[in-house]
Amino acid sequence: MNKNVGELDRTLRIIFGAALVPFLFFTKGFTKVLGIIGIGLLASGHTQKCGVYQATGTSTYKEEQ
Repeated sequence: MNKNVGELDRTLRIIFGAALVPFLFFTKGFTKVLGIIGIGLLASGHTQKCGVYQATGTSTYKEEQ
């Protein structure tokens, strides 16, 4: 899979992912799902690859010249 997450998108995913991960450790019940979503956001921000973007043919990634 090619990179398909641009710099602004990547930054926002990392920020929101880092904000959501503590829900996994400090809450109970269904809100733990937010922590799992946070892990996914951190992973896609770090690798700059998003499966949903790949499936829909979307890309915010710009090649450097």
